[in-house]
Amino acid sequence: MPHDRFYIDASLEGSLSLEGDEFYHLSRVMRKRASDAIELVNGRHQLALATIDAIHKSSAELSILKTEERKPLLPPLTLVQALLKPTSLELIIQKGTELGVSTFYIYPATRSEKKELSDNQKKRLTHILIGAMKQCGRLDLPEVKWGFPEKLSDNVYFGDLSDEAESLSKIGKAPATLIIGPEKGFTEDEIQKYKAKGQGASLGPYTLRAETAALAGIAILASK
Repeated sequence: MPHDRFYIDASLEGSLSLEGDEFYHLSRVMRKRASDAIELVNGRHQLALATIDAIHKSSAELSILKTEERKPLLPPLTLVQALLKPTSLELIIQKGTELGVSTFYIYPATRSEKKELSDNQKKRLTHILIGAMKQCGRLDLPEVKWGFPEKLSDNVYFGDLSDEAESLSKIGKAPATLIIGPEKGFTEDEIQKYKAKGQGASLGPYTLRAETAALAGIAILASK
């Protein structure tokens, strides 16, 4: 992990002020001081080298020294994930970001035990998302959207437990969209709906937990 890398939602040019959680991490955890050099990312494909001009009570003043842009290393990968318990979603957001997911859609499936998340739970997912982006060296911050997407593009696959389903490792192509259900699985109506939009795919010889299925599927598609 780049220990001296911090996230800021701004264009990386000129003078900037770092606040909030990232300021706390810079000043209290990493104990940075004025004149120290750090890296900044904004989740928009930019990486900047900056110097700390001053540290105040709730912010740090920064000057950008140089900025570069890098394109994503993987094609677009979309994960459409049924709502799970928060700890499982946190794992999916963290590891899915590291594996290359570009967009997460979180939606309440028919058999989802939980139908919505609180604002604090959504905020925590965003915090995990940013940390995972910095951890793995990505410069693009994945999007998290709520609800099932109105349109599905690229190659669409859904987790299929039927005996007829072909292996995702065999049929998968990227860019891709992967739909994963809740712990109790899809209803028959959902299966028919997704068959009209894409192709059922097996994720392995055993029945996987929802979070394992999501990450296994993304790992397969990221290798295409």
